[in-house]
Amino acid sequence: MDIQNELVWSHSRGRAFHDCKRAYWFNYYGYWKGWDASAPPAVRELYLQKKLTTRAMWTGTVVHGVAEAGIKRAIDGLNVESTPEGLDGTWTLDEMRQAAFRKADADIRGSASGEWKRRAAKRTGFAEHYYDLPVSDDDWKAALDEIDRQVVNLHGNRIYQRLLVTASRIREVEELRRFAVGSGPERAEVYLAVDAMVGDGRGGVVIIDWKTGGNHEDAVIAAQLGVYGLYATQELGIPEDRITAMHVNLRHNTEARHPVGPSEIAAAREAILVGMAEMRSSLKDVAANLADKEDFPTLPEGSSRCGRCNFRRSCGRE
Repeated sequence: MDIQNELVWSHSRGRAFHDCKRAYWFNYYGYWKGWDASAPPAVRELYLQKKLTTRAMWTGTVVHGVAEAGIKRAIDGLNVESTPEGLDGTWTLDEMRQAAFRKADADIRGSASGEWKRRAAKRTGFAEHYYDLPVSDDDWKAALDEIDRQVVNLHGNRIYQRLLVTASRIREVEELRRFAVGSGPERAEVYLAVDAMVGDGRGGVVIIDWKTGGNHEDAVIAAQLGVYGLYATQELGIPEDRITAMHVNLRHNTEARHPVGPSEIAAAREAILVGMAEMRSSLKDVAANLADKEDFPTLPEGSSRCGRCNFRRSCGRE
């Protein structure tokens, strides 16, 4: 089957478009079909670079995975007939820590050996290994220790524990969703995945967003939660005044509520339509979603962002 490259809006894609046009082109167009064995070497390398992660990004991926698995285990525990022997719907702290370590250890080993390149879509490849960066054993240990610390914070977090208790009311956990915003030529297809959404028992929902990084801008978080609110009202029929949204920072062990109501939802809708219009305007052929590399300029030489970009080799900025 010939898979088509579609123009679909997401929060991360919208930010990428504004961060660096050339990196955006590499990430959404230049890599296309690089997974195929017959792909040209340059395209294959772009595909591998697209899949790269860093220790900081990877920390969040592992912790999010543990949170997702822990909540889904609680949901599965509600059904006695489908529950494996010994599974009571809860996950002990030791089990969570062990699962995180097994995942992390396998990721590091697979990346260091280069084995990940054989199944890049399903395996983890580190930019540190790909670019042969000087990362010491102590650096890797520090990353593992940070994962362990955040898993401990997750297990002890009151919101996570509340989700386990109210598992019967959980509506979504990391489910990739696609929905449309607008109509006609302005119509935008949108992708999102909510970390967790639970019914509040009164006809509304509580949206939970786990954060694992050191720095998160409130405005960026609010914009992301506004998109989640738009999805909840438009696709799930949740009243605009019945949405509670909050983010939990597992690195700092803090939490914050964000207003998600009519104004935030309207702002999210507008941001999506404007963002999609901007991305369309950069295309060579909108109907076919074709983009010319030269229409996506690089950042100025010496930009600090280039040194952290996964595509710096293909961009000549290594």
